[in-house]
Parts: sequence; structure tokens; C-alpha cells
Amino acid sequence: MSPYGVLPPAPGLSFAYIYSPTSESTIGYLPFWPILLGGIYKLYALIGIQDQYFYYFLLKQPVILADVLLGYLILRYVRANRPGASNVFMAYWLLSPYTVIISGVWGMFDSLAMLPVVAALITTKETYRSSLGGVAIWVKSIPLIYAIPLAFSGPHRMRNLAVSLAIPALGSLAIIALTGWPILTALVTLKSTVTKGGQSLSALGLFFYLIQFNIVSAWPPVVMSLLGYVWVPAELVSAFLGYRWYGFTTARGLVQSLILGSLTFMIFKAQVNEQYAVYLLALVLIDVAVWNPDRKWLYVSITAAALAFLLVNNVFLVRFTAASNPGWIVTEIAWSNAMGQARTAGLLISSMSFVALNIFYVYLLYCGRDRGALPLRAGVKPAVDIAPDVREAR
Repeated sequence: MSPYGVLPPAPGLSFAYIYSPTSESTIGYLPFWPILLGGIYKLYALIGIQDQYFYYFLLKQPVILADVLLGYLILRYVRANRPGASNVFMAYWLLSPYTVIISGVWGMFDSLAMLPVVAALITTKETYRSSLGGVAIWVKSIPLIYAIPLAFSGPHRMRNLAVSLAIPALGSLAIIALTGWPILTALVTLKSTVTKGGQSLSALGLFFYLIQFNIVSAWPPVVMSLLGYVWVPAELVSAFLGYRWYGFTTARGLVQSLILGSLTFMIFKAQVNEQYAVYLLALVLIDVAVWNPDRKWLYVSITAAALAFLLVNNVFLVRFTAASNPGWIVTEIAWSNAMGQARTAGLLISSMSFVALNIFYVYLLYCGRDRGALPLRAGVKPAVDIAPDVREAR
């Protein structure tokens, strides 16, 4: 059946869902994710072990594997640009409480989408880079924010961009056509995620917190819908600034531009969930390991802010015990009532700390911009990357 629209509970496998007493849900992702989950269920049925926890175990394996491979590729990229780099940078990723909870406990698959992006940074062939960028978008649409920098990092810019966009578009349409899923329902479901808003880690989420505290009244739905599109032109501006400040043709320039795109998304998207920080943190870790070791405190601080929001928003993870704890909702309600407005205040403080750190990072990118990335004029020599140790000595 189509994953777009209302999904009824599966007897013996589904468990209490907080947003609906009948465990109804839908999938707001491109078809890659539901097809992968459907394949895992087929594997579960084929193995024949009728145990719901074994099924949950199978569901998380692709995400955990992707998380481990992402840490490995981060280390590979770091060592390619900074030979002799320590394994500690891989440990920063794999042993971080934030990444462990997101991937191993929650089972969110953002590391699976970020994996092709870092792989694209490693490859030197522009066709492979664009194709990997397209695969990343197909896995989860968020890497769309990296499409322009990755495509424009080589000479065949428009062709590369077309490849990046064609892979998720044609792949998704082909799956919907072959399975016979209603395309209109799928498009409506996917469109709803573009402008979705609420209490989150973004700057626009501030309005929803102010509404919770009765400081401001709710804005008309049409206004909130328009605000939901602000991130789209903001990303185009960030791509332009990334090109002007750093360019896309050097290793450092491309990574800094991708970080700028991530920061813009985190600031201007109407709803930024806890797992979205995966995209930013993976790139920031590369930046810290190769070019800007003095920004290590920023990596730690951004991780801490996202982790704090994750803990408070999910009522100190009691919600994640739902599969084996039938009384989890009673505990969550009791804890939420005990905290009262303090919980909303905790979400506000952690989210605005996250936003402030992102804005400060944008400021650092502006201060560290490479004027050699501007279009060359006659008599001006092109800029070259300088190894970290040489730059520090200078």
C-alpha cells in the first residue's frame, strides 16, 4: 500500500504513537525511505523470527551502519587534506551522545543522507560528485541545499546540476509509477513538509515559543505559510555568498560554502528538528579537523545545544521507551505537567542558543572569507589552499 496518506497500525509490530490514539501515521519523505523499510520488512518475514524487537533491530541497522561509515569517511577526508590526522576526529563523531541517540536509539536516517555528501567531497570526478549529491537528495531531500555548490565545483555546471536533480526526481517518480501509488497524494504529503513550522531549533521557531508564553497571538495561516518558504530564497543567497566568499573549486572553499548553506537552512527553515543538526555537525567537524581547529568549542557547543533540545523535547527520552514500556505516555504526561512552562523555557533556551551559535558561525565565515574566490581580474593571481600548519606559522 502507499506510504503517503494515513497508515493504519500493524498488529504485533506497531506501538503507541503520541500523535494519534489509533497509531495512524504517514511518511513525509521521498520514496527511497519507505521502499527501504518495505524491503527490511520483507527480509524480516523471510527470516521467519516472529519477534517485534528483532524487527526493530533490523530497521535500525542501515542507519547505524551509515553512521559508522559517515565517521569513517569524515576521517578519510580529514586525512586526505591533513595527513597524519588522529583517529580522535572519528571518535568525536561515533562516541558523541547526540549522534548515538539520533541514529542508534531514535533510528533517524539523516546520517544515511549525509553519507553520499561526504563521499562527494572525497571524489575528484565531477560526474561522480553530482551523482552522489543526487543520491543524497533522494535519500532525504534536505541535501538539496548542497546541490548548487557541489554541481558548480566543476566546469560542467548546468549539466552537473541537472544530474543532481534528475536522480531524486526520476527515481521517485519511477517508484511511484511502478508501485501504483497515487501521485497526487504523494505530492501533497511531500509539499506539506516544505513549509511545516512549529517549536524547533530555527530562528523562526521563536514565534511559536512566544505564542506558547502568550506574549504574541497566533499569526494567520497564510502568513505562517509564506514564512515557511523563506528558507528557499535564503539558500539561493547563501549559495551566491559562498561562491563570492570562498568559491566552490577548492577543498576549503567547497566545505565552507556547504557549511554556510547548512547554517542558512538551520536559521531560516520554519521547522528544524533535532536530527537536522547531523548535516551541520558533520561538516563543522571536517572544518575543525582540517582548517580551523580553534573552532572546536563551536562544534562542542552546537552539539550540546542540539542535545539539550533533544532531551527536553522528548521529555528526557522517556518517549523512546515506548516499544517496551506500555505506560510511557503516563510517565511523559506526569513529567511534562511537573515541569510545566519550565519545559517550554528549556526548549526556548536551547533552541535560541543553537540559533545564536549558527549566526556567530556565519559571522566567522564572513570574517574568514577568501577574497581570492571573487571573479578574477586581469593581473590577479588565483588563490591557492594553504596547509593548516603553514597558515598558522604565517
